[in-house]
Amino acid sequence: MLSYQHGYHAGNFADVFKHVILTRLMHYMVQKDKPMLYLETHSGRGVYDLKSPQSLKTGEAHAGIESVWPQAKQLPAVFSPYLNAIRQLNPDHALRHYPGSPELAIQMLREQDRLFFSELHSGEFDYLSQLPKRGKRVFYNDEDGLKTLNSQLPPPERRGLIFMDPSYEIKTDYRQIPITLKAAYQRFSTGVYCLWYPLVDNKLHQQLLRGLTHIGATNSLKVEFYLTGNEKPGMTGCGMWIINPPYVLAEELKLALQALRKVFNPGVSSYLMDTVHTPS
Repeated sequence: MLSYQHGYHAGNFADVFKHVILTRLMHYMVQKDKPMLYLETHSGRGVYDLKSPQSLKTGEAHAGIESVWPQAKQLPAVFSPYLNAIRQLNPDHALRHYPGSPELAIQMLREQDRLFFSELHSGEFDYLSQLPKRGKRVFYNDEDGLKTLNSQLPPPERRGLIFMDPSYEIKTDYRQIPITLKAAYQRFSTGVYCLWYPLVDNKLHQQLLRGLTHIGATNSLKVEFYLTGNEKPGMTGCGMWIINPPYVLAEELKLALQALRKVFNPGVSSYLMDTVHTPS
């Protein structure tokens, strides 16, 4: 039985990193009039209370979004979609509620788009399934998102953004996820895929990256943010692997990552961004 509950970690530095990137991808996907599929394999509950016992127990949000929020007006425009979504949940400007990726998608995507969220953890799914749909075409699925992914591809819309955000509490995920992603890419090679991963164990990290480079995608972007050096225990950073990124994304993310370095562990934190071209 899966035990991971994101409420303990909601709004931490990794959430800020992944959600800034994800909202930029959403921003670009809705520039075209044609409808799209937005699909998540690991959705969580959708909205998180930063004053909950879970959040207060770890205090991770304090070193994450709560450090960013007071500087919101000074951040570059690349942060705007992300910050606007947070403002919608906190209209009095006092930061209390944090949007997970389903809430970000429901806010930012359109009535003609189709949103498909999967969450296997029964307790988290109970919260997710109660998330207001705001008139959008939203579907909630309580099955394993990795196992149901290919059943949704290729989408009839012929456009799609697939976000994979596993907890990696099952260590075989590092080997299995690239296999699953490769099968999805073979079914729907024009989709935009976005995979988040933690930097915890270098051996598992390298195993994951080796698998990702053998998917066969001709254009991928690897983005990693390092909070501390590898000598520290625990999660020292995290990354996003994006297949078929918008061509302007890399330049925009440089601005975002430079800004995050000034907020998260300044003077120590760093980032890496590589464009990965592999033969088809």
